[in-house]
Amino acid sequence: MTKRPLVVLSVALFALMLFLRYELLAMSNGDLLLIQEWYGFLAQHGIKGLANGTFSNYPPAYLYFLWFTTLLKWISPAVAIKLIPTAFDLLSAWMIYKIARTKFPDDKPILFAAIFLLLPTVMVNSTGWGQIDATYTSFLLVCFYLILTKRPFWALAAFGAAFSFKAQAIFLLPFLGIMLLRKQVRWYDFFAIPIVYLILPLPAMLLGRSWESIINLYVGQVGQFQDLSRNAPNLYVFIPNEYYHPMFEIGLGVFAVAMLVWAWINWRAKSPISPKQLALTALVSAALVPFLLPKMHDRYFYQADVFSLMTAMLAPELWFVPILFQVSSGIAYSAFLLGAHRAIVFIGALVNTALVIVIVRSQVRGLRE
Repeated sequence: MTKRPLVVLSVALFALMLFLRYELLAMSNGDLLLIQEWYGFLAQHGIKGLANGTFSNYPPAYLYFLWFTTLLKWISPAVAIKLIPTAFDLLSAWMIYKIARTKFPDDKPILFAAIFLLLPTVMVNSTGWGQIDATYTSFLLVCFYLILTKRPFWALAAFGAAFSFKAQAIFLLPFLGIMLLRKQVRWYDFFAIPIVYLILPLPAMLLGRSWESIINLYVGQVGQFQDLSRNAPNLYVFIPNEYYHPMFEIGLGVFAVAMLVWAWINWRAKSPISPKQLALTALVSAALVPFLLPKMHDRYFYQADVFSLMTAMLAPELWFVPILFQVSSGIAYSAFLLGAHRAIVFIGALVNTALVIVIVRSQVRGLRE
């Protein structure tokens, strides 16, 4: 205990995490009830149910795991569903550890992994809410780690796996574009994305699922809701939905211009890319995209929650950033999970506005160092 206090502290935090997540298993919500219907369909039809492209609007990559949980008859459906993202939290924690090891040779990486597993929005999202943001975000961490360690093709393959779980993986696509401009990845590495995306649905297709249902899956999700903000802590939450048009079109225009300007600034930079700058660039991408785009949901800053901790490891002066992202995302979660008034999300939006300004300024200023 005296020679390796960080390990002892990490073990204590891990034990606390197990207790808190066990308590969160009892949480229920409307989204979980919907996934339980998908679970029931697969429990009734077995593996052949994966051939059906209409019972769920989630991609095959997730439905494989959901089908597997139906085999765990001794576990209740709600708990089995929550075990999927909780298991991917462990993969994310492992990647946090690996990324931290590139900077810290001591026991700090173990502590960072334990802290990640204790992040409130991470625990609630996976073990409480039963959402699958942990699945694709874990592969985005793998993608970042492989770019950090100069393995660009496999990094893009990991991004393809993330996109195969959920479309929101594209929030990190501007980061990959910057890496292409800065010659950290090669143009032909991007072929890994469609290769992985086409391989993962093959088992479902061999069982009889149509290729059209897979191609149209994300296309159908784009027009699913007509809301400027579904409790997402960005500036669109302040705008009444009666102004959906033209604010939707204006928002897309602002987003496109901002991305082009940011790409140009990074392309003009001549300084070498340090691990700190790499992490800041990834964080800006994960936070700026859902901040500028309309039609975002309360959970869409999950990537920023995770990448902010990773950035704070490599840029300790930004220690407050992951704390404030927990505040803003936690506020957004409360509107759906606790029935809090939508007006409380205004506070989260203001916090995120300040955070976006801080991290963009830090990233751009780092280009001149």
